[in-house]
Amino acid sequence: MTFQQPSRAIAAVAVALSVAFTTSAARADNILIKNVTLYDGTGAAAVKGANVLVKGDKIAAVSTGKISAGGAKVIDGTGKFLIPGLWDSHVHIRGGQSGMVTQGERQPIEDREAGMSALHSYLYLGVTSVYDSGNNPKFIYGLRADEQAGKIVSPHIFAAGGTISVPGGYGAGLTALKISNWEQGEKDLRAKITSEKPDMLKFILDRQGSGANKAVPTMSEDIFKKATGLAKSMGVRSTVHISAEWDAEMAVNNGVSALAHPVLRGVNNDSFIKLLADKKIPVATTMAVFFTIARVADDPSFFDEDMFKATTPADELVKSKTEERQRYIGSGMSATFKLMQPYAMATIKKMQESGVILSAGTDRTVGPMLHMELELLNQAGIKPVDIIKIATLNSAIYLGRDKDMGSVEQGKVADLLLLDADPAAAVKNFRTVNTVIKSGKKIDRDALDLPVNAGKKKKK
Repeated sequence: MTFQQPSRAIAAVAVALSVAFTTSAARADNILIKNVTLYDGTGAAAVKGANVLVKGDKIAAVSTGKISAGGAKVIDGTGKFLIPGLWDSHVHIRGGQSGMVTQGERQPIEDREAGMSALHSYLYLGVTSVYDSGNNPKFIYGLRADEQAGKIVSPHIFAAGGTISVPGGYGAGLTALKISNWEQGEKDLRAKITSEKPDMLKFILDRQGSGANKAVPTMSEDIFKKATGLAKSMGVRSTVHISAEWDAEMAVNNGVSALAHPVLRGVNNDSFIKLLADKKIPVATTMAVFFTIARVADDPSFFDEDMFKATTPADELVKSKTEERQRYIGSGMSATFKLMQPYAMATIKKMQESGVILSAGTDRTVGPMLHMELELLNQAGIKPVDIIKIATLNSAIYLGRDKDMGSVEQGKVADLLLLDADPAAAVKNFRTVNTVIKSGKKIDRDALDLPVNAGKKKKK
């Protein structure tokens, strides 16, 4: 981190226009956080006694020297810890789809209330950015438009819209773009990118064929290469759902920008991990989706933890502990994923040691799962201090937004998380949320539409 004297730092940055964040189009307040221990998200060592000035939606200065508050609101950071806002780089916001993808039952729906509740659960727990990696386009793009216009209280929403598969393939539901030949596929893909403006495309390369799932067709290497090439030429990054190392290697060698999952069903080959590191391919970690399905069979009591009760409707928690639990047990998913756990942990740790860019992602639908993901990374042997970067700047890298987001640096978007305990000392300290700032605006956590705030005045 480069520290400057306040006068020089402030002069170097134009005061950005404040971002409207509520339906009343209120301006973001200038904020000065004083005397805080700062982890800036870049992997640099902690800086004690740091001062961070926010003007509008941007970070105007970061300094260990005195910064005049002027008219800014002052937050005393003494004894507290400042990190960038957390990211979840693989979510599927609930409310846009129903039915099981594995059984081809997925249907588009538009339950905006469920979607807003999910988005508020992320904010409450310090997640200021999410990437929706496949959803009903009308639903998720509607939420994205409202978030960008400041009409709703929400994390930054990045979205893929519908996924891209082949007819009869995995994930080839009603909202998916299905490519059977390149002549038509090029037209459809170009139209999707032009009309939807996805933040990152999501491809599906999964042959299935394990357990109760029959084998299904998947995209050819030739078409995949042409599709990722077209996306790149139109300025759009791409990620891919894979379950086999050979498909992941093919995708990496044919232009994909990132992986939506690690290959967690076995310990990865050294050559494949080296390929990811050498090509700087970010990988969304997504252990939470597998480990919660495995764990819920033996002990669903983790859904009784405070962060779930505070942010998740009671009926959803009951459903998770009963109906969903029985579905996972009956389908064999719980038993299968339990067998995967030691291999997944070993692979994630090996990737981290080899320099692969790991990005915190869950493949789940609500905020508490991101904190479970961070704890799983720690259980895999990754130190909490390294998890800070995985959950912040690395996720911005995953989305191609690291130049303006993901770390506490001058000129970047002011997404900040103030914690009451040191996140580098213990991974559970990421839960000690004191203050959440998104785009320079302090979030009123007491006004979010969540169970913890039942009976209080809510913002819509």
